[in-house]
Amino acid sequence: MAILCLPALSACTGRNHAAGQSGATGQNDAVPPAGAGPSPRAGSDDGAPPLPVGRTGGWTMVFSDEFEGKTLDRSRWADNSSAEPDQGRGNQTNQQLEWNRAANCQVARGELAMTAKREAFTSPSGTKYGWTSCLITSTPSYAFQYGYLEERSILPAARGFWPAFWTWQARGVEQHTETDVYEFYSDNHRRLYGTQYSGTQGRCDWPMTFDPTKDWHTYGAAIEPSGTTWYADGVQFCHTAATAGAQTNIISNLAVYSKIPPGAGTTRATKRVDYIRAWQSSP
Repeated sequence: MAILCLPALSACTGRNHAAGQSGATGQNDAVPPAGAGPSPRAGSDDGAPPLPVGRTGGWTMVFSDEFEGKTLDRSRWADNSSAEPDQGRGNQTNQQLEWNRAANCQVARGELAMTAKREAFTSPSGTKYGWTSCLITSTPSYAFQYGYLEERSILPAARGFWPAFWTWQARGVEQHTETDVYEFYSDNHRRLYGTQYSGTQGRCDWPMTFDPTKDWHTYGAAIEPSGTTWYADGVQFCHTAATAGAQTNIISNLAVYSKIPPGAGTTRATKRVDYIRAWQSSP
């Protein structure tokens, strides 16, 4: 999610996406099929917790939110993060236009709606924002270094939005530790970005075979000592030997992108999340 120019990356995520440059330092692999993602509640026949989509074993679920309640579960999620320097809710220097707040994170009908709204807001620091939106982080409940993360979602279609599913260094970690499971810039519906900002760093710029704004799809990453592997709908599309160097928390958010902002007639956009799950490697 951070826009950083790293020496190991041939391009800087967030700066070359509209031009369709590949810039990948990871290995692009099999292409997931077009169409909707797998069933959101797919588990084993014996009632055991579901595995990551496309996996048949090797992982034990340790964290999940199926968003089946009526409000955001504050025992699992905080609505601010140390990744956002303005009170944990805003980051204009990272080409973001939004101020994040819990009011824009609505849970109903078995899903989380993250809504970006065009509305004026002045933060306690005095910084003026033209948009509000939603960010959630597992800081209150779950931190990890290695594991498998997965989100099932529908991404916003209108130009100017920057939804992401990623990790950020946990409290007490002084080094930059971040894995972007995906970043999507909504001016280009055929590109998805995955980045490992830790260690030797690695990046994938993937030309998607489906439009993520049209239907539900799953996005996952296995962060392991041997490297980081990215998946869409259970099919691997990229791998890098780079991996997380310290403990991190999960983050999902909907940013408003200042470099290619929403059109004047756009007043809101929504990222719909069916679930967020995490697993640890099983013996």
